[in-house]
Amino acid sequence: MKKKKGQVLVLVLLVVVVALAVGLSVASRNLTNLRITTQSEQSQRAFNAAEGGIEHALSVLKTGAWTGVVPPVGDITPNVTVDERHQYNSVILEGDVGQIELTNASNFPVRIEWAKSSDSLEQTSPASIEITVIRGLPGNYTQQRFAWEGTSLHGASEAGFKNPGDDPGSSSCLPTGFEKCGRIDPLGTNPVLLRIRPFWNQATVKVVSDGGTLPLQQYDITSSATTELGLTRKVQVTKTVLPQLPAVFDYVLYSEGDITK
Repeated sequence: MKKKKGQVLVLVLLVVVVALAVGLSVASRNLTNLRITTQSEQSQRAFNAAEGGIEHALSVLKTGAWTGVVPPVGDITPNVTVDERHQYNSVILEGDVGQIELTNASNFPVRIEWAKSSDSLEQTSPASIEITVIRGLPGNYTQQRFAWEGTSLHGASEAGFKNPGDDPGSSSCLPTGFEKCGRIDPLGTNPVLLRIRPFWNQATVKVVSDGGTLPLQQYDITSSATTELGLTRKVQVTKTVLPQLPAVFDYVLYSEGDITK
C-alpha cells in the first residue's frame, strides 16, 4: 500500500510540474505579446508626435520665422529644432531642377560642386549639368544659360556641354568631397535665381559663395518625441526657402504683362 501511495505522489508531482510548465509558457507568451503591443503603441504615439512637430514647423516657416514654440501632440510635446543653412546641398534627381536663391547675394564667385565622391553611382558616371542664371528687376528679367560636362562618356553627343572650368572661367575651382566643380565669376548685377538641372544621372550638388555669403537656402528640421516609457522616435526633413519651380519653367515663354502677337 505504501508503495502505491508513493507512485501516486510521483504522478501527482509530475502532473503539477507539467501544469506549471504549461502555465508559465502561456504566461510568458502573454507577457511577450503584451510587451510587443505596448511597444508598438508607444512607438506609434512617439512617431505621430514627432511627425506633428515637423508639420507644425513647416506650417510656421511657410508664413514667417521659426518661433521655437511647439504645441503638444496628444499628451506628448515634441522637441523641434530648426537649423538655417546658407549653403545649398541637396540631391537633384535626373530631370528635376535645384533652385538657389540669389537675391541680395554677395557679389562674389559662386562655386558649384557635384557628383559626390562617396556615391559610387555618381562617381562612376557623373551627371552633366545645365545652369540657368536669372538676373534683373521686376519687368526686366534676363537669363544666362550654359552647361558643364560630367563625363567624357557622353562628350561626343553633348553639343553645347563644356568641361567644368571652360565657361565661365574656373581653373582654380577645386572640389571637396565631389568629383566635379565649376564657378560663376562674377555673379553679375541683380541676381535672382540659380537653377541647376542634371542630365543622364542624379547629382548631389553643393553651391557656396567663394568669399561671400549666399542668402538663406534651406531649413534642416529635426523633431523627436519621447513617451512616458522612454521610447523615442525622430523625424528629419529639409525644406527649401523657395518653392522649387518645375524643370519646364526654363523652356516656356513667360511674361509679366500681356503678350502681343
